[in-house]
Amino acid sequence: MKRAATVALAFAALVAAWVAASGQVNQCSSGYVTFLSDSGTPVCIKFHTEEKGSWSTMRALCQLDQTDLAELRGDLHHQVYQYITLNKDLQDKDYWIGGTDEGHEGEWTWVSDDSAMEMGTPHWYPCDDQPHVDTKSNYACVKKHGYYFYSCHEDNQLYAICQI
Repeated sequence: MKRAATVALAFAALVAAWVAASGQVNQCSSGYVTFLSDSGTPVCIKFHTEEKGSWSTMRALCQLDQTDLAELRGDLHHQVYQYITLNKDLQDKDYWIGGTDEGHEGEWTWVSDDSAMEMGTPHWYPCDDQPHVDTKSNYACVKKHGYYFYSCHEDNQLYAICQI
């Protein structure tokens, strides 16, 4: 646990150094945190923890800010996991993200472009048959148990992670 925290802090320092060196200190709007995509492009993420709602409600909340539910592709998922574990205010919460298999059962896609979500670990919870293949659990979330992806019911009341 101590080693993981040390690695996470070192990673955060590297990201901060990259942001400072690139002259993009204020890359994201107020309330957003800068992360890096696999291609090195800055990604702005906001954790909506003021209220809970269904997947549709929280997606609409993100869209009011001209964003959408986060698409935690590749290493971005791990970066967000590390960030949550280092911030007590974000811990012990479940969050909606921008994946679904609504309308194409068993084929999980990201909402922005209908591209396929990565299946299996390290993203999806490795037990409990995730993602579920049923007509009720059609929306992706990350749960406090390791912040893996889970297939959740649309009407669950969760917080949201939004992304520009």
